[in-house]
Amino acid sequence: MGIDSVFVGPEITLEQVLDSRTRRVERQQAALAEGAACLVSFTLNIPGPVKQFSLARAAFGEGLDFLQATFGPAVQKIETMDEPTGSEALLLLEADPAEIKQKAVRLEDTHPLGRLFDMDVLDGSGRSLSRTELNLPQRTCLLCGNSAKVCGRSRAHALPELQERIGTILEVYFRDKWADTCMTAAHRAMVEEVSATPKPGLVDRSNSGSHTDMNYSAFLTSAAALVPFFRKMYLAGWDDAFGSPAILFSRLRSLGQQAEAAMFAATRGVNTHKGLIFSMGLLSGALGARQRQGNGTLDAVLSLCAEMGQCSLADFDQSEHDTNGLRLYQTHRLPGIRGEAAAGFPHARQGLAALRKWTRSGLPLNDAAVLTLLELISAVTDTNMIRRGGLAVARARREEARALLSRVTPETLRQELLSLDQAYISANLSPGGSADLLALSLMLFFLF
Repeated sequence: MGIDSVFVGPEITLEQVLDSRTRRVERQQAALAEGAACLVSFTLNIPGPVKQFSLARAAFGEGLDFLQATFGPAVQKIETMDEPTGSEALLLLEADPAEIKQKAVRLEDTHPLGRLFDMDVLDGSGRSLSRTELNLPQRTCLLCGNSAKVCGRSRAHALPELQERIGTILEVYFRDKWADTCMTAAHRAMVEEVSATPKPGLVDRSNSGSHTDMNYSAFLTSAAALVPFFRKMYLAGWDDAFGSPAILFSRLRSLGQQAEAAMFAATRGVNTHKGLIFSMGLLSGALGARQRQGNGTLDAVLSLCAEMGQCSLADFDQSEHDTNGLRLYQTHRLPGIRGEAAAGFPHARQGLAALRKWTRSGLPLNDAAVLTLLELISAVTDTNMIRRGGLAVARARREEARALLSRVTPETLRQELLSLDQAYISANLSPGGSADLLALSLMLFFLF
């Protein structure tokens, strides 16, 4: 971890700091004039000229969330400010100031980021309550464990030492938190995809579709086996955030091979999620890299997926293995999921938009997912469909899905999809590529 990769933001002057303190006191006085019994002023302890940067804003948001959860209905009003000198929140409460101070101190002393939290508690007269008067333990220094006030006043520690420690606290906390979030989103997406019912030709809660070698239970078992690998892929992205996409892709490929082995061991040789290991692996790694860089937006994440997807296209020229994907590429020049990745997963974007549209209209997630799958079938050149039925059949099914989308309603959805499911099973068709993109769309839905 390097200081320069964390403390990226505008440098402020001493004059700005003093002006900020003056304005803070004025805001506190104005807030207390409204008649509240207690006020909490929340800021961060960030030494040095750079007070505002990506992880500082994330830490501030984390602390504010915990304050609101801790104080609950006692909170009457919240004001927040985001300035170069740092973020600040004023919370007006109807509660005993001493009790609030005790809760604030507990949060400062027990939360993993608490040493960076500065939670001043003022009573109705504007007097700030101290730890000493409530017989609470004094704050300790980040580096040596002595009194924080003594070390601060004497400047016992050099700024780079303090920043290194703060950077480590921030990075470790958010790396682990966001890695867990990514892993959870991937697992939930896999479970929600296979659980969405009814789906034409695919495994769901009702039947195994056109598949004789797998069932609903196998998908759940496989998903559980893959969970830790998506966390590892996120961490690989975090660790290689400032390297080249090619190097990150190489690391993700190795982890993907390990994940495949775990999947086959869990399912006794059945391929339930091989395509998703690739696409969700790229997404997990890209998310880790971009979030460490401080730009974890959807566009930024998918742009890195596209860069790594371009690396994957080289497989078509270098692969020594005879795979279905390679044969379809050689015969029809269809790049499949690699091409989708190299383009930045445009159909996953489409799926995300559809999921948002249908859920906002009031549909439950199951129905929104089924309709999104139908939309993907209507738009995607699905190599699974081509492999099972040929180009002409796959094209006809896309047109059929478009027609169905134009007439289906929430009331007729289940019956229409049940009929389509039987038609797909009779023709031994399975839109597995579209199903993988639905799962990826769901992961995006849970993350963004």
